[in-house]
Amino acid sequence: MSNPVAAAPEPLVRACDLCKTFGAQRALDQVSLDIYPGEGVALLGASGAGKSTLVKILGGSLAPDTGELWVDGTRQRFVSPLSARRVGIVAVHQRPDDGIAPGLSVAENLLLDELCQPDADFLLNRKNLLQRAQTIADGLGLDLPLQHPVERLGQADRQLLVLARAFALQPKLLVLDEPTAALSETDAERLLGLIDSQRSKGVAILYISERMSDLQRVTNRAIVLQEGRLTRDLNMRHLPTVAYTLFGDTSQTPLLVADKALPVPFLERFTRAGFIRNRAEGRAVRERVAGLQVDGGESGVKRKAGTDPDT
Repeated sequence: MSNPVAAAPEPLVRACDLCKTFGAQRALDQVSLDIYPGEGVALLGASGAGKSTLVKILGGSLAPDTGELWVDGTRQRFVSPLSARRVGIVAVHQRPDDGIAPGLSVAENLLLDELCQPDADFLLNRKNLLQRAQTIADGLGLDLPLQHPVERLGQADRQLLVLARAFALQPKLLVLDEPTAALSETDAERLLGLIDSQRSKGVAILYISERMSDLQRVTNRAIVLQEGRLTRDLNMRHLPTVAYTLFGDTSQTPLLVADKALPVPFLERFTRAGFIRNRAEGRAVRERVAGLQVDGGESGVKRKAGTDPDT
């Protein structure tokens, strides 16, 4: 008697023929892909390839013009990031300040998704709020000043805060856009360890980065977008060749990329303490100061409505 053939695993997320246009430009052109539980998928593509558009559709920030999106075998029509989070898709975009609510404490920002629920108790006992926030931070191994105003956090700590809030939502698919770009070696390694633990629990990761070490650590396959079309779905052993074709030599990519739009108060957490605690922080300060001395270019220019977010 022959052995029964094992059934193929069902995808966690299935995108079918997604299309999106901005004016005369087609940002996505019939993109179809499957993402399975527990796998890490690298999303690669040059600037303007459609990566941000795809991420925003998956995260509920943007609706496709045509095409279908399925999660756990059920067709979905997201109308907001909240509707995507309700079925387990959480997207963390590259700019952490987009996910920060100024005027609130670090603890309140960590519990922001809970506080924004329609039945949230806005008169929540402060002690209970701090205890719940501390439980989340401790569970992720993060040391955050929960009672401080969120504005006092440096850029790296803001990134960790936004990521901690995403992990706390217990997502099924976590979309991460350059999450280690503003982190020191220590914080980046801590984040990658958290991602490893999430994958071991069955969480799928869609990861955008030009940093080869991150991609090789986090992902097991890669999909490539070019001019809005998905052109390759490949094994990670081919990644170095494809990455070189798209980005050039990535072997010398610095751990910390200067953010020219970053305000000076990033340095507050160093100057307030009165000293730089290790070499990684010293490099961080040098990178930030160098970035602040360079013209910000288009980083502070507001995008006109109806234009492609990938350009």
